[in-house]
Amino acid sequence: MIGLSSTTTFRVSYLLAGIKFSSPADIRFCSALVEYSYIEKWSCFQFTRPGKSYSADYMSLEIPVNVPALFKISASGVVKELSLCAYASRRFTRSSVDVRPRAHFTIDLDAPIDLRAFFALADDLGQFMTMLVGEPSYIKKLRLYDSGKACADVFFPSTIRTEKKIDFAEMCFPLSEISNIVQILAERWFSSLPLLEPVYDLLFGTLFGRDSFVRTKFLSLTQALESFHRRTQNATYVSPSDYSAVLDTLVAAVPENVPPPLRKKLSDSLKYANEYSLRKRIKEILAGLSQKTIDVLKISDVGAAAELIVSTRNYLTHFDEDSRTSLVDDMVGMHYMNERLTSLLCILILKRLGMDESMAARGILKRRYFP
Repeated sequence: MIGLSSTTTFRVSYLLAGIKFSSPADIRFCSALVEYSYIEKWSCFQFTRPGKSYSADYMSLEIPVNVPALFKISASGVVKELSLCAYASRRFTRSSVDVRPRAHFTIDLDAPIDLRAFFALADDLGQFMTMLVGEPSYIKKLRLYDSGKACADVFFPSTIRTEKKIDFAEMCFPLSEISNIVQILAERWFSSLPLLEPVYDLLFGTLFGRDSFVRTKFLSLTQALESFHRRTQNATYVSPSDYSAVLDTLVAAVPENVPPPLRKKLSDSLKYANEYSLRKRIKEILAGLSQKTIDVLKISDVGAAAELIVSTRNYLTHFDEDSRTSLVDDMVGMHYMNERLTSLLCILILKRLGMDESMAARGILKRRYFP
């Protein structure tokens, strides 16, 4: 609350309008309607079509009045059913006709969840849309329904940037191009969240945080790359059981006179010594891609690229002058490296979701550029 006078101003994180709740515990919902930026163009919905005119003096247009589901998924995590619906919004006056495409997602859940969980679910779907569109896709409208189908519109401070004027053909993966696999992609996206959500948060944090420093983005993207490999590959030098004996021997070998804080630090460091280094992880990731994709990413030397990324990350983490690279003070060069790492991560994610690697690379490069 701001100010104590005859006029009092309240500043809130969000506002619900449409349902009266008796207690915070009652604020739970089981379905929603969500609109995102770019969704109309991305859906490629034909919202008008020429009609048969009965007179040469008039033009006839047919406007669909139903709300078709362009695609639908079922039983993915907490989501019982999710569908993309499109329709024509129309308004007629004596002097004008206003017909516009509209589209939204409808989400039905197995059981009611609270508002925070619904925000998280809508954000997850927005990240999926962002990757397909190639630009940050924000929530424009959120309407929630309780078990009795009463609805509440959600209002919250807007961070939405003005949509760019991009045609559907300029988007990474417009629905018309992936209509045969979009259901699989969406289902696998939601099922991948328990494993890869930390990776998604790091990656999409850099896409939505456009004003972040390039160094901050670089650190987030390298961490996302390392996390992706760690979570998708069982990559250790020896088996965990074999390393357990090695770890016990190494810890026991620490001299008795070592101070306890240093002993703990050594023990904690040795605990992770069996895991691959970032350098090895990057090399393995790149080795798993086709040469054509490597060429698209403009990586001429895998070893040199891995060394540059790792050394730059080490310098920005520890500020050890021995690790300083030419990239550290080249903000333009680091920006282009961030674009390259963003493209690489998106290709890896889409490939894991079931998209062909060449298709993923071709689509992602529609909205990313690096010389």
